[in-house]
Amino acid sequence: RNDTVRVFVEAVKLAFQHRSTEQASPFPCPTTQGTMATKSVADVEQLEDQAVEISVGDDKTVKAVVVRAKDSKAALAVILTHGAGGDLDGEQITLLSHEIAKQGLCCVRFTYKAPQIKKRTEVYTKVVQWLLDQKEYGVQRVIVGGRSMGARVVLELASDKSLSEIAGGICLSYPLQKERGSSELRNTAFPNVLSPVLFASGTEDPQCQREVMKKAIKTIPSKVEMIWVQGANHSGMPKSSKKDVFEIPDYFHSIVAWVCELAKEPFKPELATNNSPERPPVAAMIAKRRRDEGDDPEAKRQFDLAESVLCRKPR
Repeated sequence: RNDTVRVFVEAVKLAFQHRSTEQASPFPCPTTQGTMATKSVADVEQLEDQAVEISVGDDKTVKAVVVRAKDSKAALAVILTHGAGGDLDGEQITLLSHEIAKQGLCCVRFTYKAPQIKKRTEVYTKVVQWLLDQKEYGVQRVIVGGRSMGARVVLELASDKSLSEIAGGICLSYPLQKERGSSELRNTAFPNVLSPVLFASGTEDPQCQREVMKKAIKTIPSKVEMIWVQGANHSGMPKSSKKDVFEIPDYFHSIVAWVCELAKEPFKPELATNNSPERPPVAAMIAKRRRDEGDDPEAKRQFDLAESVLCRKPR
């Protein structure tokens, strides 16, 4: 039985590799000059996750991961950070960073867990400067992003007149209220925001009730986009009945399209996970065989491996 599973997994890998390398159509990817360089789906899916440590002063460093398609360069990059209790490996920012990188853009995730907004803002500013200083990436402008407490830091950066390289902000699960029904709002930065901002929050998030948020964002003077994720709570991840099928949330595509608009490059839906011709059949095939094999531990291990390789599902 386990031999059968292994044969199936290897067959899927070979079929996937053949389709990616021999039959993939060429798609454009952005370059530093704003012209278009041709890359195939196979090229773009060869994402490089580079672990780095960034100096933030006082002999301290923060851990970060740089995600980008192989050999890609773009003038605009994205930085993402976590909430109060997370880190750079959080599900939401990890999956989003890969979707952004597949469009040919560089994306950096980093961990910094100080509980003070001021301190986190200072460190985030140094991460921005570090990225701009890395000549190998060719970055000239940065979209800053974060979830929950990290989103509060994003608005502090987007309000700083001295940070002219900030092109926009992404606020995931912005914690407008401390708890459902609270009249105390975390909106002091709203009237000072200078850059375009995209908010994405769940309709079931107790810290961001829809009517309260709709009223609050009217005080932001810059251009604002708001995405409501149906059924999602503060995690920002939609509930799914398909537990054994890996899916990128649809709203990620809206976020990535917004990023590409700021980068002045067209969003390429053929490179997005849900719309790629390579991925859904493979995910569905693995899911069906997983159900057929039941609870066998070795079979589960093999299928976990296949999903991590072929579907970019974290193990």
